Amino acid sequence: MNNQKGVVFPMVLIIASVFIMMLILMIDQFIIDKRFYKEVEESLVADHLVHLAVKEVTAGWEAEIPEVIEGHITYPNGVVRYSLLKQDGRYALIDFFSTTNNDRVGRVLIQYDKEAGRVVEWIEKQTS
Repeated sequence: MNNQKGVVFPMVLIIASVFIMMLILMIDQFIIDKRFYKEVEESLVADHLVHLAVKEVTAGWEAEIPEVIEGHITYPNGVVRYSLLKQDGRYALIDFFSTTNNDRVGRVLIQYDKEAGRVVEWIEKQTS
């Protein structure tokens, strides 16, 4: 028993320290990834709400766009507000502003072609 040099205890401390540091790094990375995926999910929900609203608002326009377009559509995941910005000749510019239940905001401007009956330009705007 007197020939033990005290090597085992320091080795166990070193291995345990490395293991604990790796565990802390993995937990930290998991938390960062979780936040990122939540942000991506909210962004996709806001974008999807705008897509649904564009389909719903433009569905009834075969030949002519009403002079005054303004309103909102409520979905289970949020609300989309829309308004006609400009209408001249063949094209109309309509602004869609979505807000999810978790307050994520999305904004899209579309240019609608009255003669073709479809969206010809889709402009995503940054919101502050």
